[in-house]
Amino acid sequence: MKYKRVLTYFCSLMFATTIQAGSQKLLLLTEHSPPYQYASKSNKVEGLTTKVIQAALKLTPYQYKMKIYPWSRSFFLAQAEENRCIYLMSRDKERENKFHWVAPILSTNDYFIGLSGRTDINIKNIDDVKKYKVAVLKEDRTYYELLKRGFVENKNLFVINDSTTMLKLLTRRKQIDFIVADTINVKYRAKFNDMDYELFEIYYKLNETPTDLYLACSLQTSKKVVQTLSQAISTIKENGTYDKILETWQ
Repeated sequence: MKYKRVLTYFCSLMFATTIQAGSQKLLLLTEHSPPYQYASKSNKVEGLTTKVIQAALKLTPYQYKMKIYPWSRSFFLAQAEENRCIYLMSRDKERENKFHWVAPILSTNDYFIGLSGRTDINIKNIDDVKKYKVAVLKEDRTYYELLKRGFVENKNLFVINDSTTMLKLLTRRKQIDFIVADTINVKYRAKFNDMDYELFEIYYKLNETPTDLYLACSLQTSKKVVQTLSQAISTIKENGTYDKILETWQ
């Protein structure tokens, strides 16, 4: 009889724990950055890295929603409450203690991109770039990196809040000489804005080695959730799902 009571209690506890885990709802925040993440015509969040994260979430008991906002808003919203996560984000000293870092999702390189028709630009090193004006996203990794490199806001650093207008800045605002982005991102941004990719040119590479971009969650999010998400991402990388998603995109 005592054994049955213990067994019943154990089963009830397991059932309650499962229900509690399954009822947890995550909010995944990101920005418009095709082809990695973007809003479809039906207002669903799509993209390469979105599919990677969705594949991982299928292996967890969690329900979730995905939302796209300008990067600075997503960045602050992701820190505000438990069970809020953000992707894709670089891991650096300024951000290290603001989030739980789940796992790297993708690696990228950043370049100074300008108009291909410019004949007045001569870049050999980062100090040459400082002679021009560069547009970057507020709270983006490139924003912090350029500050470290000696760029100054309102002098040679022009800070914007919305990445959807980055390419148009180069064509419409003569005072902007460069944006900072990876080449794949620029190609797809041009497509989304009905612009000719040939209008743009790489002038200089910012980072010496590829930058890992992560899924991260708020500090209020439990370690159990973070560990579950991390394990799910490891699993899809080990079982080939991750590579299949990348191959489909390529």
